[in-house]
Amino acid sequence: MRSTYESFQELLEYDGRTHEEMAELEALYYLGIKEDFSSIRKRYESFSANVLGMVDSLEKMAPGAHVTLRSYYKKFDFYSKFLLAPPQLNSSPPFVCSLQEGAGRDDLVGGKASQLATLSSELNLPTPKGFVITANSFNYFMAYNDLRRPVDDILCSIKSVNPQSLVKASAKLVDLIMEGDIPAEISEAITASWKKFPAEFENDPLVAVRSSCLSEDGACSFAGQYLTLLNVAGDTIVDAWLKVISSKYSPEALAYRIHSGLGDEETAMAVLVLEMVDAKASGVLYTAEPSGKKQKDISVHVVRGQGDALVSGRVIPESYAMKDSEENEYKNTQILSHSELAHLQKQGKRIAEYFESPRDVEWSITREGRLIFLQSRPLGIQETMVVANTAKPLAHKGRLLFKAGVTAAMGQACGLAYVVDSEHPLENVPQGAILVLRETLPSAVRILKQVGGVVAELGSVAGHFSTVCREFGVPLLLAIGDSINKIKHDDEISLFADIQELWQGNCLSEEKPVPLHETQAALPYFRRLHGLLGFVTPLNLLDPEAKSFVPESCRSLHDIIRFSHEQAVRTMFSLGDRGSGRSKGKRRLRTDLPLDVFLLDVGGGLQEKKGGGKDIHVAEISSTPFLSLWLGLTHPSVEWGERSHFDWKSFDEIALAGGVASKDSSEFASFAVLGSNYVNLNMRFGYHFTLVDAMCDQDMAKNYCQLRFAGGGGDFSGRSLRIDYVTAILSESGFQVTPRGDLLDARLQQIPREVMEQKLQIVGRLLGVTKLMDMRLKDKDMVEEQVKLFWEAAH
Repeated sequence: MRSTYESFQELLEYDGRTHEEMAELEALYYLGIKEDFSSIRKRYESFSANVLGMVDSLEKMAPGAHVTLRSYYKKFDFYSKFLLAPPQLNSSPPFVCSLQEGAGRDDLVGGKASQLATLSSELNLPTPKGFVITANSFNYFMAYNDLRRPVDDILCSIKSVNPQSLVKASAKLVDLIMEGDIPAEISEAITASWKKFPAEFENDPLVAVRSSCLSEDGACSFAGQYLTLLNVAGDTIVDAWLKVISSKYSPEALAYRIHSGLGDEETAMAVLVLEMVDAKASGVLYTAEPSGKKQKDISVHVVRGQGDALVSGRVIPESYAMKDSEENEYKNTQILSHSELAHLQKQGKRIAEYFESPRDVEWSITREGRLIFLQSRPLGIQETMVVANTAKPLAHKGRLLFKAGVTAAMGQACGLAYVVDSEHPLENVPQGAILVLRETLPSAVRILKQVGGVVAELGSVAGHFSTVCREFGVPLLLAIGDSINKIKHDDEISLFADIQELWQGNCLSEEKPVPLHETQAALPYFRRLHGLLGFVTPLNLLDPEAKSFVPESCRSLHDIIRFSHEQAVRTMFSLGDRGSGRSKGKRRLRTDLPLDVFLLDVGGGLQEKKGGGKDIHVAEISSTPFLSLWLGLTHPSVEWGERSHFDWKSFDEIALAGGVASKDSSEFASFAVLGSNYVNLNMRFGYHFTLVDAMCDQDMAKNYCQLRFAGGGGDFSGRSLRIDYVTAILSESGFQVTPRGDLLDARLQQIPREVMEQKLQIVGRLLGVTKLMDMRLKDKDMVEEQVKLFWEAAH
């Protein structure tokens, strides 16, 4: 009996860990707390190991009873690991190829190089001469220096909600790359390609060394997130390549990749080496409006000389809008001629028609007047706002500060103004603030998911930062000029980017926010995590008395957890009936409460009883901690007779019983292992369960109460609010509380016996009042009100 009890305790420990880790995985999805997939893989592996531990413990308790359970575990574990598995990496030659050879080879040269080569080979458009150092070179470099494990370890340390965590991890990762040895095969291949390259020019050319990462310039643009080096001499190309591949781990690139949900192995870095263009003018051409309002309109944004000042957001460019079906007349064209604009429009239409999608095209015009195309990528189109009145401020709640600027990314937001300056550095921006910038530098991407919106003095719709804001769904109003001086740091402001207005005060209409996992459902992050949770969290095994409550009905790891726990409890208590020694057999508690509670005495928990049936009264229980919990459960403030109806996934009989099972159902029975000074209570109320493990001894050094609270029948928001409620009560009672999404762990230890009894009464009362609370709580104000009522009812 003792060894079975130890196995039961071991299984309870695994059960606690698995629920904790499952809740953390759910929280990542529902709350959009994005982590690097190296970290998510590590989380899942820990979770999976604990599920396997539960299966092992059950097999120890009941050898040969559930032989197929392990095979179902292996099946779901295989599917889950397959979803999280990194791609097969190619680290074999070619390490370098010509630009033309890269056409259509995104897997080898990345999207940027592949699409640029396609402009030349398929559309016969002029592009710079150049070659590509392939993604295989990056993979070989990583393998040659044995960097995969140390890189993963650093990635797992990133807390994406903390910008400083990104900065620290980035510094370590960049150092790993820069200190790595470049394999001779790579340096020799680069040198050989360079020796052939100058033969096409009268003099040795200077080159641009640019990123062409896998997954870049596709569904995820990575606009401006990687390093570009200009005017590089041929004898320094190998060093330049190392610097560019190290920029894969810049803070902003890490933030962008993690936000998108791409694994580190999915973004191997190829590098473009292109001749420098002696440009008189450079710019960006959009073949559609990124807002989606006028999809066929073409816009051109241009600056004098090289285009890096434009795309980096340091200047306001000259911009032109061209109607697709009209003869356009241009006024005040200071940089480009009418014929140059017409030529750009014509070629832009050709590119969009070839790719059958809107395009974002970078180009330059040489001093000789030759148009050169530098880059072509898909143009992300932000959906037009369709909800009535969403762009209209509530004028009675504030005042208009200004109407100015250009809409770069649509949307509305309200928050405290955070004006970046020497006293208010970028990395200290608080959650939900409206970020106020002079320039829209790409480095600001690292904190973009923390802010509600962005306002900028300078910048362009065609800048890299604007592109990323549209992808992230962050409202952006830029080119506001001197109006920026009207914004005061820490003032509450409302941004209406759609109509180019900024208001003082909270002037947004009150609408329920759409969860991130819905608005960003198309991101690889949410797609993959949703797929993983499909094998982890669904619960199909609901009725332990049903014939279908067997391993063969398991459809998720949650089902395996549920099955293992239920069978372990059944085994434990059935052995109690047959056992000997200190165990006095399983007893059912007779009570007027709508609860089925089964008790198992492991020494001094029940009074000696001669004869009689299996039922027992509270007066016959000797377990001090159980009796304290029971005093709380039966406190007058706990309403057990309520009959309010809630639609609990069609479990009307549970709802009608006030959130607990009926007296005639063992589906949600509760179980307690008792000693004179000890209790392990597994109490189930509908879809949520509570585990209380407590010692109440005269020696205060031995005393502790450990509590786990998880699950529920409401939606994730309601369950999370209930956790806020429980956290408030327990924290005020002196517990150390660790909430995680809709799960909570709490611990209290080394207090006198009398004090522990009082705390257990509070816990018992808390268990009673929280049943179905996840169905009722609507917001944090209601949580505060219920907390106040809880303490008032104690007197």
